[in-house]
Amino acid sequence: MIKPKKKQYQNKMEQLIQNKRQEHLELLNQLEKLEIQQPTKDIQLIKTITQQQKKEQDIEIIATPQLVSPKWLMNLKPTMTYECDVVIQEESELDQIVKHQLKEKIQKQKEMQQQAYLELINELDLQSKHHAYDEKVKEDFKCTYQYMSQGRLVSIDIKYYDFLKLNPQNYVNDTIINFFLRFIENDIFKNKSLLIYNTYFCTRLLSFHAEYKQIYTQYLQNNQMLQRWTKENIFMKQYVLFPLHLREHWAVIFVVNPLQVCEQLCNNNYQLSNDMNKNGYLIYFDSLLIQDQRIGIQIKFYLMHVYNQEHKKYSDDQIYEIVMRSTFPVHQPIVPRQTNLVDCGLYMLEYVERFLMNPNQILNNLEQDHLKWFPKVMIFIKRILIKKILNALSSGQKDYALRYQENCRMIDQQFTDSNQYDYIDEQLLEQLQVPRLQFHLSEDYNYYYDVQPSVGV
Repeated sequence: MIKPKKKQYQNKMEQLIQNKRQEHLELLNQLEKLEIQQPTKDIQLIKTITQQQKKEQDIEIIATPQLVSPKWLMNLKPTMTYECDVVIQEESELDQIVKHQLKEKIQKQKEMQQQAYLELINELDLQSKHHAYDEKVKEDFKCTYQYMSQGRLVSIDIKYYDFLKLNPQNYVNDTIINFFLRFIENDIFKNKSLLIYNTYFCTRLLSFHAEYKQIYTQYLQNNQMLQRWTKENIFMKQYVLFPLHLREHWAVIFVVNPLQVCEQLCNNNYQLSNDMNKNGYLIYFDSLLIQDQRIGIQIKFYLMHVYNQEHKKYSDDQIYEIVMRSTFPVHQPIVPRQTNLVDCGLYMLEYVERFLMNPNQILNNLEQDHLKWFPKVMIFIKRILIKKILNALSSGQKDYALRYQENCRMIDQQFTDSNQYDYIDEQLLEQLQVPRLQFHLSEDYNYYYDVQPSVGV
């Protein structure tokens, strides 16, 4: 009796399975009919969207290698961005003792070096029959610097709070940065082919989204306001300078011959001519040697939109594709790097000043390192000299303030060919027995300089 029932049950299950299969086949036939009935334009739209997404992905990949340093640097250190976490390695007790001893030694050497230059600066003051200003200004200190911009008088007010930012172990703020850049632009170099943007403009220009498409969307939202700030014809200039405030860090980009830069971007044909005046350059100076591709990309967005304001050739989407597909590089020379966490603004100002004094020194040697461009003690000196400029201007003695560059030249003359760099560096290099480039670029050696100066503050 059991076997016939089992057989009957099996037959019933097979029939149910067969019915389900038939239902599935009917459903599939209905779906195929529905797909055939879909309008052709909808299918084409789906294909277009898919192609556009693939195209954007391809562009994102192409954009990555646009910030270039000398080729040998890329193998020496990893690429960093402004979101990188600081990695703190555990140190042995012996390592900490050695570091402490070195810090004490460097502290004494730095104080001796700084004292020598303070005496030199005071001697220069005496030679010019100018009294040494007391750096401890009163709380009601105020200096108003005025300059002409596009036919109108513009003022920058530097107050006690700003003045204190020039003390060692302090970040310099936007007010000090903007003042000094305007001072050297209008009273020192007086170069009509130079345009320096305001730091607040550059803050509006940059964003740090993870994807380029998000960055460009943000740029387009700010574009109308940015174009209103662009009141001069930047393509009549030889040098356009963007001082960049990057999340508690200062850096700077020089655009050399902006018209040539835009034409080379449009043609996607980066070739250097023997005539430097026919070449366009983007030069990026960063005292931490941080490499972030997004910075150069956004400068190119801005340049191309200004270019298109006049030529009316491209849509917003076309400008995006031109910039992202372009092989035009942003050069990042190897320059003296900061050795603490607060001097980036002073280094940026020194880069600007040194570049404007002799641009060809950098432009003719983009693949070489410039570690001996200036000695690190100049950063300490720069804080003092800017204080003296502000004191002179606040007391109506602009003639002394205008001696700034002459004083810098006389200080530079103290460095002979055999001692072109800080002697402290040379002693440490000899003691540590590591390659010079590794010493100046490696994070491992930053702590040698992270000491509190106690001279002249």
